[in-house]
Amino acid sequence: MDLKTFIERSLSYFPNNLKLILTHHNYKKILLKLKKEFGKRKLRVCFLNSENSKWVYGSLYDKLIKSKFFTPVVLLVVDKDYSDRDIEKLKTNYEFFNSRGMNVEYAFDIETKEHIPLSEFNPDIIFYQEPWALPRLQQPRHTSKYSLCCYCSYGTGTTNGRNEYCSRFFKEVWAYFLDNNFVKKVLTNHGVNGKNLVVTGSIKLDAYSYPLNPDKQIWQTNNFRIIYAPHFSFAKDSILKFGTFDIYYKFFVEFAKSHPEIEFIFKPHPVLRKMIVQEHLMTEAETDDYYAFWANSNNTHFYDKGDYFDIFKTSDMMITDCNSFLTEYLPAQKPLIQLIAGKSIGLNEFGEEITKGYYKVHNLEELKAALNKLIIQKDDTLKEERKKCMEKLIMPQIGTAGVIMNYLIEKIKNGGD
Repeated sequence: MDLKTFIERSLSYFPNNLKLILTHHNYKKILLKLKKEFGKRKLRVCFLNSENSKWVYGSLYDKLIKSKFFTPVVLLVVDKDYSDRDIEKLKTNYEFFNSRGMNVEYAFDIETKEHIPLSEFNPDIIFYQEPWALPRLQQPRHTSKYSLCCYCSYGTGTTNGRNEYCSRFFKEVWAYFLDNNFVKKVLTNHGVNGKNLVVTGSIKLDAYSYPLNPDKQIWQTNNFRIIYAPHFSFAKDSILKFGTFDIYYKFFVEFAKSHPEIEFIFKPHPVLRKMIVQEHLMTEAETDDYYAFWANSNNTHFYDKGDYFDIFKTSDMMITDCNSFLTEYLPAQKPLIQLIAGKSIGLNEFGEEITKGYYKVHNLEELKAALNKLIIQKDDTLKEERKKCMEKLIMPQIGTAGVIMNYLIEKIKNGGD
């Protein structure tokens, strides 16, 4: 590090550290205030969301709406650097939550195209969707002046990516509810105060305790059912480089066409469409045609909504390079073909442990061999290994949402002590 960089970082350290101290001092004042008001009024819990496909708080919302202590509401937001497409998605997201009878409001003014300060919604507690691209007035250093800021990862902490651990956001929130102790250890090693790290298990996995909703079923046959779920990170400058879509996208179309006896769901990462065009893999029109194939063919479906666990439970197999699905699909206890990119940053120790029961492929020949083994030969040799992998997951009997709600009640009743 040269002298100039050292001086600049040193000068920035103290004001940033002071802001962090003030943020957590705010939380102490808020806890004392909420302690006095607890039980006298319902506390408002606001969930931020910009993409319903990243909605992870369904089970917690359900717990809170039934509680006598809380009133939950979903606030629809857009990123700091939003596009016209993002604004259009706001309306789709509103319909997603409103059609499910949930409390939902816009935290972005569509007419003036301005972010609305979250203080206008009188939140006592805010749950963030993700740490990235937050508008200035919606960041924890500002919202901590009037609310407790919380976060549950929409991922699962399985990768070696620095984005998993190095965001200042993780230090700023009052409580970060974690999937496992491994993630807590790594975050602590990256300077996050252990006091605001709470290991609860993944809130997403609560979905496996819910009964199937017949209104959500999109499979149309009892044929063998495959979910193809590609990640977006195939670009050369990607941090993760897990994506293999550029390698296999044509193969999967031909495979679906040549196997009408198999039913498919195409479940892409929400950023994939944008990345396809940006990386010149296909034109926008060609991308539209590609997605239309999956949406309109006789034996295929396109699915991009946030409540996707029912299709996981009722599928027969998943094929993916999406790191979060490696954890999320495990409780389904079905075979998974893991598409591995040669230049990916790889999985961390926890990620390697929970994927020992998956079929790892590195090229097209290995993919064809795995498909033949699992579909034609019906030879699932890793079935017992997946049962062992389940032991690595934390899935509380009362659900992760129940653990989180109890934590909120206990901390507020005791004023944070």
